[in-house]
This record gives sequence, C-alpha cells and structure tokens, in this order.
Amino acid sequence: MRIATSTMTNMATGSINNAYESYLNILNKIASNKNFTKMSENPVDGSKILKLKEQLSKLELYQSNITAATNEMDLVYDTLGSVTDEISAINSLIVEASNATTTPDSAKAIANEIKQRVNSIRDKMNTKYMDNYVFSGTYTETQPYTVDDDGNTTYNGSSKEAGKRNLTIAEGETFSYNFTGEEIFGTQDGVNDFFSQMKELDELLNADTLDYDAIRDKLNILDTATKNITQMQGTVSAYVSKLDSAKDANTDTITKLTEDRVDLEEVDIIKAASDLASAQTALQASYLLGTTVLGSVSLLDYL
Repeated sequence: MRIATSTMTNMATGSINNAYESYLNILNKIASNKNFTKMSENPVDGSKILKLKEQLSKLELYQSNITAATNEMDLVYDTLGSVTDEISAINSLIVEASNATTTPDSAKAIANEIKQRVNSIRDKMNTKYMDNYVFSGTYTETQPYTVDDDGNTTYNGSSKEAGKRNLTIAEGETFSYNFTGEEIFGTQDGVNDFFSQMKELDELLNADTLDYDAIRDKLNILDTATKNITQMQGTVSAYVSKLDSAKDANTDTITKLTEDRVDLEEVDIIKAASDLASAQTALQASYLLGTTVLGSVSLLDYL
C-alpha cells in the first residue's frame, strides 16, 4: 500500500513538473522570440543557423562593396560630364580665337579664360572618392595630375595596362575596374597629351602675332579627349549595369537565406500561441489530477 501511494504521488508530482516545464519553455520562447537560446538545445538547427549567418554576413559585405563601387562609378560619370562641359567651352573659345578678326588683346583675354577652364579640368581629374583618387588607375593614393612652376602638367597615375582594382561583389564573382587620366588625355610625352597642347595654345594666344591656323589645330586635341571621355562613360554605364545585376541577385539570395534563418531561429507566433494554449490546458489538467491524487493521501498510508 505504501509503495502504491508513493508511486502515485511521484507520478502526480512529475506530471505537474513536466507540464509546468513545457508551459514555461513555450512562454520563454515567445518572450525571447527564439526557438532555442543554446546550441546544446538543438545542435543540428544551431549549426544550420550559424552557417546561414556566415553566408548572410558575406552577402552584406558584397552589397557594401557594390554600393561603394556604384557610388564611385556615379562620381566618375558625373565628373567626366563636367569635364566635357569645360572642353566644350574651350572649343568655342578656340573657334573664336582662330577667327582672323581676333586681335592680340582679345586673344590674351581668351587665353586667360581657357587657362582657368584647363585648371578646372585638372582639378576635376584629381577628384577623390573617399580616400582614393579615381583617375589614378591603381595608384589610388597618388594625385594623378600636378603642375610645376613652369606650368607643365604631369600625370602621376598608373597606366591602363598596370592592372585592375578588384572588389568581390558575389560568391566567386569579382568586379574589376581601372580609370586612368592617361586614357583620356594621353601621357606627358604623348602626341595627344591634352595639357601640354593647352600650354602651347596659351603661348599661341599670348603671342604678339597670332597664328590662326595653329590655334585652330588645337581643336583636334579636344575632339580626341571628348571621344575618349564618351568611351569611358560608356564603360562606366556598363559597369553600373553589372553592379545592379549583382546587387539584385544578392538581394534575392539574402531574402531567401533570411527566411531560412527565421524559420529555424525565430518563433512562429501563431503556432507558439496554439502550443501555449495546449500546454496551459495540460498544466491545468495535471494540477487537477495532482490535487485529486495528493488529496486522497493521508499520513496513515505511510504508517
């Protein structure tokens, strides 16, 4: 009789404890919005979640790289457009200066305005994105254009063939790019060097006797620079399109992996609420059973 009573008591107490623990566990899940808080509670899903978080972290880095690259591409494109505007203005001034009716005094005034616009172009080509010079090629810490006391402009960046700047924008996918001032304006020793020919133009316009044909010939360097800029802008547009595609693909992957992580890690509130109601019913039933069992036990059962 003592054994039977003890067993019933233990069973009733155990039932209450188990029901309470189940109820409390569901309540804690709802409060924390986590299916589990320790790897030991669910090692399999815990490992999956860690892997998903690692993948998501990489994707966020890729998206950050894409954003930075896209912002730089936008800056390059806009800067080139601004340089084109300056070149167009210089073109009009050269046409005006090459007219036989232009006097030396007028030519000097034109020379002064062209010089200001050439300086503006050089400044624009020294544009930086964050800490990098965008037209220095791979020499991003080196100012691409400098001018000496004699007015000679030197290009200090890398050549187009010197390599590429690389950013990872997706798993196994690298974005390679490289913009050099040399591609647009040539090198200091090149026949199409913009800045050296603009210096020659300045000397022609400041001469006592104007050589209108020689002045007019400088229009050729402007045409070359404009064509080079148009080509570079086309390249930039293609790059932005590639970056946008990679960003969209990453976004889709991030959405899918996030959903997988949420399914594993976070509580389904609707299901949890239903489970909580069931657990509460079970707890109440165990209390009722326990009250019945324990209420029927007296001290005499143990004597």
